[in-house]
Amino acid sequence: MSTNAAAPLPLIDRWTLVGLSLLLLPLLTMAHELGGHALSCVALGQRPSELGAYYIECPGAVGWPGRLVAMAGTGMDVLLAVLAFLAWRRSTRPLPRLALWIVFVVKGMVAAGYWLFSGVSGFGDWGPGEGGGIGPLPAPWLWRIVLTAVGLVAYIGVVKLAIRSLGAMLGGGEQAARTRRQVALTVYIVGGVSALLVGLLNPHGIVITLLSAVAASFGGTAGLFNVAYGPVRPEAPAAFRIARHPALLVAGLATTLAFALVLGPTLYLH
Repeated sequence: MSTNAAAPLPLIDRWTLVGLSLLLLPLLTMAHELGGHALSCVALGQRPSELGAYYIECPGAVGWPGRLVAMAGTGMDVLLAVLAFLAWRRSTRPLPRLALWIVFVVKGMVAAGYWLFSGVSGFGDWGPGEGGGIGPLPAPWLWRIVLTAVGLVAYIGVVKLAIRSLGAMLGGGEQAARTRRQVALTVYIVGGVSALLVGLLNPHGIVITLLSAVAASFGGTAGLFNVAYGPVRPEAPAAFRIARHPALLVAGLATTLAFALVLGPTLYLH
C-alpha cells in the first residue's frame, strides 16, 4: 500500500487547494464587479467608462440608478452564495463539494462584510454618500446602525454555517482539525495576497487598493480564522480525500495572471 493511501483521512493536497483558490477567487471577484456593478450599469441604459479588477465606473448613473449599481455587486454575491450552498447540499464528490464550499463561504462573508463595513465606516458600496447604496437618505446615522446590525448578524451566521458545513465534510478529530485549518487559511492567504498584488496595479493609487481589494479580501473573509481555529469536533473523521491535480494548479495560475494583466491596470471604455 502506498504512503498516500495509508495517510489518515481527511486529506487534501495543498497544491490542489492553492490551485482551486487561484482559480475561483478571481472569478468570484469578477462576478461582483462585472456581473454585479457593470451589468447593472448596462441594464440601466448606461455604459461603464472603466472596468478595474476591484472597481467599475458608471458615470451616467446618478441618483437612484447610481445606488442600484452600487448595491448590485453585493446582490450578485448573495445570489452566488445561495446557489452555491444549495448545490453543495446536493453534491457528493469531494472536489466539487470543496469548490462549492469556497464559493458560498467567500461570497457570503464578503456580502455581509460589505454591509458591516459600510455601516461602521460610512464608506463603501452601501455607504450614505452620494455614490453609496444608502445614498443621501434622511437620518443616515439610523440607516448605518441598521446596516451594521444586519451585517453583523449575517456575518456571524455565515461563519457558523461555514464551520458546520466544513465539519460535515471533514468529520472530527485532530486530522480533521488540521485539514480544516489548511483549507481556511489557504483560501484566506491566497485570496488576500493575490488581491493585494492585483490591486496595486490599479491607476488610481493606494486608496482603491485599501478600500476595495484589501478590505474585501483580508477584511471581508477574516471570519475564516474562526473556521480555522474552532474547537475539535468529537465525531470520527470522514473519508474525504482530494488528490493532487496539476492541471488545476496551472488553470488557477493562468486565471489569476490573466485577471491581473487585463483588469489590474483597468480597461478604459470610450
